[in-house]
Formats: sequence, C-alpha cells, structure tokens
Amino acid sequence: MGELIEHLKPNFFIPGAAKSGTTTLHDMLNTHPEISMSSVKEPGYWKNKNFKEFGNTEMHNYQNLFDNTKKFKGESSTAYMYYDSFINNVKNNYKEPPKFIFILRNPIDRYFSHVNWLKGLGLEKNNLDEIINNGAEFNFEEYDDYPKYYYEFGLYNRWINRFLDNFGKDNIKIITFEELLKNKLSTLNECFDFIGVSQINEIKEIASNKTRKIVFPSAYHFIRKSSSGKMKYTEYVKYLLPKKSRSDIKYIMKFIIEKWFKKELKFKKLDDHTREYLRSIYYKDVNDLKCSLNYNFSEWEDFN
Repeated sequence: MGELIEHLKPNFFIPGAAKSGTTTLHDMLNTHPEISMSSVKEPGYWKNKNFKEFGNTEMHNYQNLFDNTKKFKGESSTAYMYYDSFINNVKNNYKEPPKFIFILRNPIDRYFSHVNWLKGLGLEKNNLDEIINNGAEFNFEEYDDYPKYYYEFGLYNRWINRFLDNFGKDNIKIITFEELLKNKLSTLNECFDFIGVSQINEIKEIASNKTRKIVFPSAYHFIRKSSSGKMKYTEYVKYLLPKKSRSDIKYIMKFIIEKWFKKELKFKKLDDHTREYLRSIYYKDVNDLKCSLNYNFSEWEDFN
C-alpha cells in the first residue's frame, strides 16, 4: 500500500443553519472563478463517525469533489453546525482554523420550512399543531438520517457559541437568508472579502431550492437507504455479489433517486397564534445571539 495521503482541507465551511438558504449560498459562491465548492453539497466528511479510520480511498473520493485547479475550496454540510465530532476533527487536523460562514434565517420561518421539507419527503405525518404541542424541550442527539429537530436546530446562539469558543470570532462570518435575498450582490461580496477573494460586479441568477413533495415516498426511501447501506439486507449482499456488481447497482440506485418524480409542495402560511408561540420559545436565544454577535438582526421583524 502506498503512503497515506492527507485529508483535503477546505479553506472554509458553510456549517448551517439547516433550511436557511445554504444550498443557494453554496451555488452562489461556486460562481466565483477562484472558488470550488464541493460537487456534492453535503458530503458530511468532517463529521463522519469513521473519520479516524479513513484511508486513501475515502480521502481520494473527498478530493475528487473539488476542482483542484481552484485556489479556494469550500463545502456546505449543515450537520457540521450540530456535531461535536466536526469541531474536534477540524481542531485536530488544521494547523490554522478555516473560515466558517453561517447563513441564519428567522428561526420561526426556519422551523416551518423544516417541517414542510420533511412533509414533502413523506417523513412527517403529524400536522404542525401536533408537532408544536409536543413541546419545546432540548432533546438533541447526533443523527444519521433526516432529522426532526425542528426546535433544536433554531437555537442559533447555543450552536454558534461553540464555534466562537473553539475558533474565535475573526474566523466566523454571519449572514442572514433575508439579507441575501434582499441584497444578493453586496452580501455575497461580504463573503468573498471574508474568504479572501476578489469581489464581483454582477451575479448569475441561481434557481431557488424549493420544497417539493416526493411521489411514492416509501419506495423512494427504500431505494435511498439501500443505496447508502442503511437497510439490514444490504449487510448480506456483499457476500452474494462481487464488488463491481454492488458498485453498479449502487450507481443505478443513486441515479434513480436523483431523477425521482417530485412536485412542488404548496402550504398555508403560519397563523398569528402559531407564529407568536414560536416567537416566544426562541425569544431568549435570539436576544442572546444579538449580544454574542453584537448584531441586532433587524431583518427578523418578530424579534424587534
């Protein structure tokens, strides 16, 4: 076996927040001629539970997600915001900290978008009132599949302070989804300044990442989990089929998932009563966040 290669170390990460515009920001940053964002939007490489056991195969696969002719490389895995393993792996493998760009959305709207996203995937059967009535207690555990931490994910101050403590304020940039929509070019150029690349004069239009409804969700998730080895029967397939056949089947399954039929999901707006309840459960965390970052988040009208 040849000498073990090193982990490719992105210059910056977009660790979240989930359902706050990370895909849009990822795609916008990728338009810069000096930047290569990972071709897979959420590789999750740096929080993987098997990170310490990664060898050349895993390292090469990760490297291949980037255009190595570009000087600056970045990736966007929203789970990084919530995993201790991500912070530990970065601290143990970087001599100097990378940069972190967080895009945050009004936590009320983020909560609602998260619920509708999982409804579109067929993974949430309860209605919004039933979900909210389950209460707002912090009950978070690291997850391997689609998470339902609607309340927990919106506690931005709780999560971001871990990054402030470990990497320092100078290595952290905060933007908001609302400001990105309102002032795309100036907000994007702030990110480019932070990364250390030149500003741009115009921006290409990026298609928004709309919430869609999966058709035949049970079949979709069976194929999805099978392709990632999360179904029990896949443990035995390796004894029945050669490696090349398994790889070919996995490739076909992933192609099917990418082309799976979806339709746009339409949903009602939040009523005033529900919005006020969600404001009340996030009020303290948002106020604490304002103090931590010395920023008033005036674009979040619920918290003015």
